[in-house]
Amino acid sequence: MVDSPRRPTPKALTAQFRARTGLEPPQESKIYRCAKKSPVSAIPEYAPMGGVLIAYPGTVAPGLNEEQRAPSGPRSFGIPNELIVRMQQNETEHPVHIFVMCEDLNQFDVIVGDLHHTATELELSFDPEKLHMVPWDTDTFWTRDYGPWWVYNDATQNFGIVKHSYTTLGGGSVGLVEGAESVPPTEGLGIFRPNDDYGAVKLSDLLDAPVRAWNGARWPGGKKNEPIDTHDWFFLGLLDVGGNYMVTGTGVLASSYLVATQNEIPVGSEDELTKPDQKELDERMTYILEQMNRFMGVHTYHVLADPTGTYIGHIDCWGKFLADDKVLIARSEHKAIDKHFDAISDSFVAEGFTVYRVMCQDIYVSSANPPATTAAYTNSLILNDHVYVPIAGKGHEERDTQALAAYKEALPDHTIVGIVGKPEFPWLGTDAMHCRTRGIPRKVVSNWLAAQPGG
Repeated sequence: MVDSPRRPTPKALTAQFRARTGLEPPQESKIYRCAKKSPVSAIPEYAPMGGVLIAYPGTVAPGLNEEQRAPSGPRSFGIPNELIVRMQQNETEHPVHIFVMCEDLNQFDVIVGDLHHTATELELSFDPEKLHMVPWDTDTFWTRDYGPWWVYNDATQNFGIVKHSYTTLGGGSVGLVEGAESVPPTEGLGIFRPNDDYGAVKLSDLLDAPVRAWNGARWPGGKKNEPIDTHDWFFLGLLDVGGNYMVTGTGVLASSYLVATQNEIPVGSEDELTKPDQKELDERMTYILEQMNRFMGVHTYHVLADPTGTYIGHIDCWGKFLADDKVLIARSEHKAIDKHFDAISDSFVAEGFTVYRVMCQDIYVSSANPPATTAAYTNSLILNDHVYVPIAGKGHEERDTQALAAYKEALPDHTIVGIVGKPEFPWLGTDAMHCRTRGIPRKVVSNWLAAQPGG
C-alpha cells in the first residue's frame, strides 16, 4: 500500500508499457449492441443494498521473492472511519452491514474501538453487530476492482455473483505492483494481486457459496449449514476491473477501451495483439459483449475512449450512471480533454440519457507519491438513498460545493454527503471512494442473516 522508493511511478509504468507494446487507446468511442435474450440482469450500484465490502490490509509490501503473499505490518482502511460509520445508515429503515476483508479476526475489537471513537466524536450511530469479518487478507483495499459483480437470475429467482478475473495489467497500465514493469501484458491474470483476485470467492464463501452445497464440503470447524437462498455463481471468463464497469438496471454497460486491450482473441500475427485495428477491436468487443450478455444480461455497451489519458483507464475516474436514465460525466479545465467529454455526453443524450456534468479540477495532492490530481467527484458511492462524494476539503470549498450541487440536481431525493479523504490515503483523481467500496444486494444480506444462529 505504501510505495517503496524503488517502485516505478504510474507514469513510468505507462511509458514502459507503451514503449514495449506500441499500444495506444483508440481515439473514437463506439456503441456495441447484442439482441440475444438472457435470463439474468445486472444489478446497478443504485439498487437496494444491504452491505458494503471493504478491506483492511497490511501496509508493508511483501519481499521481492514473496510476491504472492499479502502485505503484512500495520493495517489500514483505504477510506476514513467517518465513511464507514455513515455507510451503516443506522438512522434509516434499512441499515447497511459492513463486511471487512481481514484474516486476523482479532482485529475486530480494534476496528470496533476505532469506529466507536469516530462515531462518538461526530455524534453518529455505530452498531458493531452490523460489522462482519471476511477471513481473508487482500493485497489492496480496492474492493471495487476485485469484488463480486451481482446479477439477478430470473430462472432461479436468486441473486448471483458473476466472477471476472481481476487483472492489474493491460491497456492503459501495467499495474502498480513491484515487478510489474518487466512482465508481458499477456500475463495479467491477477498475477501480482492473487489475494485480491480471490476476494470475491472468499466473500461468496462467507455467504454460504453454492459450490459448497454442490460438492458437500464443510465449513471450517466441521460445520455444515442447511441450504439457504443466497446466490448463484457464474464465471465470466473475462479479464476486467470493477472501476471500469458501470451498468444500469436495464442492461446498458459503459467502460473505457481498457476492456478491449485486456481481453484478446486468437489472431494471426503479433501485430494484431499489440496494434489492433478497428476490425480487431470490433471482434474483441463483439465477443466481450456476448459474454456480458450471456452472464449479465447486457445488451448495449458504450465503449469509450478515455479523454484523460491517465495510466489507469477506469471509467469511474470521469463517468458514472446515477439511474437507469441518468449519467454523470466530468468536465475538465483542459479544453482539449473537455471537448472529448462533451462528445461522450452528446452520445449519451442521443441514447436517451439525461446528462449531468461536474468539474474535476486540476489540483494536486502533494502528500501522494508521486503527487497526483485529486477529487474525481465522479468516483463516488451511491448507497441506497445516500450519495457519498469524495471532496478535496480546505482550500477547495468552491469546487466541492459545486460538485455536491451537481449530485443534488441530478438526485434530488437523495442525501448528498461530502467526505474528505484520509491524509495517508487521500482521494486521487484516479482512485477515490468508489474504487475502495463494493455494495452487496439487500436481499443477499437478508438471506444470510436469516440463516445465522438466532437469525
